This record gives sequence, structure tokens and C-alpha cells, in this order.
Amino acid sequence: MLFVDFYGPADVYQATRAAVQEEIGRAFRTGPDSVVVRRFVVEGGRPDVELWVELSSDEEVYRYGRRIAREVSRVVRDACALDVWVMFRVVPLAHAFLNGEPRARGVEAAFE
Repeated sequence: MLFVDFYGPADVYQATRAAVQEEIGRAFRTGPDSVVVRRFVVEGGRPDVELWVELSSDEEVYRYGRRIAREVSRVVRDACALDVWVMFRVVPLAHAFLNGEPRARGVEAAFE
């Protein structure tokens, strides 16, 4: 599962969510159903769109970051005239758990 946090207007989210899922999925060669785009409502702030893409390593940022930023920005800019910020949050698989079980191979011993 790949996660994207969307901070911005609800109408822009509705207009771009599916396309953002497709672009992130395309970058990682997976289907859009493996990409979850979550909208967060914040008070105040600037009239722009901020997207935080969660990746599992700095290498993924290096390999895919520019392409993801370019394509996701294009998708959002096609829907509105707001500035688009694309940022990355690295969450190593060793720090990810599904139903209490580690998601990375070989890390079980580290948590026992």
C-alpha cells in the first residue's frame, strides 16, 4: 500500500484523486487501487495544494521523486491554478506494521 496525504481544497481533491492514484501507481508499476490518497482538512494557511508521498527509502525518493513530483503537479495544475507542493516522507519498512506484524523481511528478531 502506498499513501499520499492531500492538503488542499475539497473540490481539487475530488477532481484529482483518481489521477494522483494512477500516476503514483504508474511510477511504482502497481495498480491505482494500491495507492491511498487521504485528504486532511487544515485551518487557515495559504491557498495551495500540498501532497506528502510516503516512501520506504531515500533511494525511492532519488529514483522516483522528480518524476512523481512532476506528474502529480501536472495533474493538480490541470484542475486548478494553485501552487502545488510535493514532498516525501520516508517511512522504512522496518517501521511499518500491519495488524501488529512487521512488513519488512528479517526484522522480526529486532522487535522480540
